Amino acid sequence: MKVLLPEGVELQGFERELKTTLEQAQLAGYALMGFSFREALSSNLHQIDALVVMEPGVFVCLEAKGYKGKWTGSANETWFSDNQKIEAVGGNPYIQVERYSLVIKDKLRSCIFQDIPFWVNYFVVAPDTTKFEIEGAVINTFQSGRAVQICNISRIQQVLGSIRTRENVAAKFNEVGIEKIISELTGISLKKIEILINRQPIDPTLEPPLVEHPIPVVTTLELPPVGHTISVDPSKKLPHNKYIHSFKILSCFVVVVGVGIFAILHYLNQKSCETATETRVNNICYKDITKKPLVVGIVTSPKQYSEFKTYLKKQLGSQAIDVVVEGNSEITYKEAQNNISKYKWDIVFANSPMNGMQAKDNSYKWLDRMFPKYPLTYQSALFVRSDSPIKSIEDIKSTTTIALGDFNSASSFYMPAYDLYGTSMTVTAGHRSSKIRELVANKQADIGAVVYSTIKDDPQFRVIQISREIPSTGVYLSPKLTPTVQKQIQNILENAPKKIKEQANYDTGKEPDYEEFRTIALRADQVLSCANFSRNPVQFFCNTTSQRILGRVAGFTNQGNGMIRLRLERENHKTCQVFVSSQTLNKIMDGISSEIINRKQVNIIGVEPIKLEDGTCQLTIENPTQLVVLQPGA
Repeated sequence: MKVLLPEGVELQGFERELKTTLEQAQLAGYALMGFSFREALSSNLHQIDALVVMEPGVFVCLEAKGYKGKWTGSANETWFSDNQKIEAVGGNPYIQVERYSLVIKDKLRSCIFQDIPFWVNYFVVAPDTTKFEIEGAVINTFQSGRAVQICNISRIQQVLGSIRTRENVAAKFNEVGIEKIISELTGISLKKIEILINRQPIDPTLEPPLVEHPIPVVTTLELPPVGHTISVDPSKKLPHNKYIHSFKILSCFVVVVGVGIFAILHYLNQKSCETATETRVNNICYKDITKKPLVVGIVTSPKQYSEFKTYLKKQLGSQAIDVVVEGNSEITYKEAQNNISKYKWDIVFANSPMNGMQAKDNSYKWLDRMFPKYPLTYQSALFVRSDSPIKSIEDIKSTTTIALGDFNSASSFYMPAYDLYGTSMTVTAGHRSSKIRELVANKQADIGAVVYSTIKDDPQFRVIQISREIPSTGVYLSPKLTPTVQKQIQNILENAPKKIKEQANYDTGKEPDYEEFRTIALRADQVLSCANFSRNPVQFFCNTTSQRILGRVAGFTNQGNGMIRLRLERENHKTCQVFVSSQTLNKIMDGISSEIINRKQVNIIGVEPIKLEDGTCQLTIENPTQLVVLQPGA
């Protein structure tokens, strides 16, 4: 393995020992040491001791701690070496390196693996003489998932070599290339990365060869008078300078190569694109809006964007042949997402985080925030008529009818599907929010799912379930437009009159973080893959049993050996002792911990409880899909 260091950086102490160990490891890849890594969505920098990038798609963060005593502590507590505190960012080395892995994961997801699930592993590296009494730690062995993983320095090669990756990750890794991936991670140009990779270490034992004859000193010559000739003795040869001669040859070679490269680049930029409506800039073909209309994609009424269209067209002038608005309030989110993935829409008013994620995953550029008058997040709600006998999800039966929205709607489909995990009920889907409220009001549906704010103050309805926070969304710009046009459109939208912005429902703002919601959507997808919406009742689970236990976590205890005991208070005022490993718990919602889950309402699916003599029950969760966190709690 080759270690890459920024120019001028020298490592000291235990980091230097780690560098030597990695250099001696017989592994295919590179270790980046001494680099600062910027977060994907901010200017925050993180100094990671070592980021290992290995073929065919393995990423590992290493945090080197040179403490040689006996380490004690746990995943959520300060670590000590004998009686000395082990200094770390965020509390302890595990929290520190885990945080770094998330920074790298976000970076890779934003630029390489947009639509491919992958993992960034992480280890705390310790000297060989160190002993460990870290609660729940995995020592010198790779274990998938979120675990406290520690490795003695001499075991680095063995541990790193045991990590495997998925085929689709490997395929994408090989497609992009390891040098390009390192360039994206470090923010350093590909050319400089190649220089770092090919740079040879200086061997101090080698000295430059001695020159036998000194190079003649060139002095200023006084030119003879006009018409005067210089006589040269033919028996004497002019001195021959081999260095000057070699320099002339090299100069000619550089000129020839330079001219050749310029000619090739000029040819490529002059070469026509495959379609007549594209233009080539820096050897990349972009959409030419002087030949093909600029398309604004929406999922609401076109009337809402009539003045925006007129304004945009006027500002672009002759630079755009036309501006058209595509879409309406009847278009499905699936159709919208297909238009985004095929780059049919140049400007996307996403209107939903589902469409926003689709734009982000297809390298669209964030421009502005939609719904600027509302909070950055919102919630979905399951609601019933105020006179309904249904009080909670516990009252749902297979004959209960629920009205859901579009199959790709965050608030009226994905969130309800997540919250209804484990139920079986009659479903009518594909409705707009107004239709869902109408169905419930007219008793054509028992339960409805809409944005919480739209019904929370309506006296004819009663809310029975509020979802997790859903991120807002915004306006995105296609990567198929030239950088110049992108910048121009960005300025036009930012400088639009207030009235135009209000009608088009956008304004300046920060791009939302979709990552937690993405995890929810993936979990909902897993559930929905087992559900058959062509036949009622629909089962919102994949287990063969529908055993379901609803309750609120009211305290937890670390049992040791990585096991956690949760105290679950059920709605029938009975309690259950729920045993779950920290590894399984960490896989729920991409890294939820016992502290985070405490005091939250949960749904336990497909686990048969053991009834105890005192009237309580006991159960063990072995699969992360068996526990669903229903709401944030307080």
